[in-house]
Amino acid sequence: MHVKWEGLSMVTGRTVRIALPGGVITGKATSVEADALVVDVQKTSDPNAYPKGMLRAPRENLHRIEMQTKSKTGRAVLTTLGALAGVGGGAAVLASYNHCLPLFGPCSQKHSVGIGAAAFVGVAAAGVAVGYFAGNALDKRWTAIEIEP
Repeated sequence: MHVKWEGLSMVTGRTVRIALPGGVITGKATSVEADALVVDVQKTSDPNAYPKGMLRAPRENLHRIEMQTKSKTGRAVLTTLGALAGVGGGAAVLASYNHCLPLFGPCSQKHSVGIGAAAFVGVAAAGVAVGYFAGNALDKRWTAIEIEP
């Protein structure tokens, strides 16, 4: 993506990664001024040169920045798959707790349904959570922005 300095306001409020002389910073772009991009630095490769906190990245040092973008596809797909796997796994845990798996023959001894149900809910919820966080990680992308003079 190629943008003139005047159109750089699109990064305001977004996470950006910038290579500056002597280090790389990552943080939230708070504003675009006439002579600098103001960034709340959250990660830095050189804490001495670029400490965490507010930083004014001079316009003359900025030729290319990366902006983090996020889609929804990974979360939607992997949360659904995680839910299906969690429900399947939870059903297996519930059945095995009650000794009702076909591998063990007919259901013989019944245990408390409450404990088995709690295990089912826990495994199903874990499947949803793992799917969501895995999808969230896949949804994050870095979009390169070339700043035109």
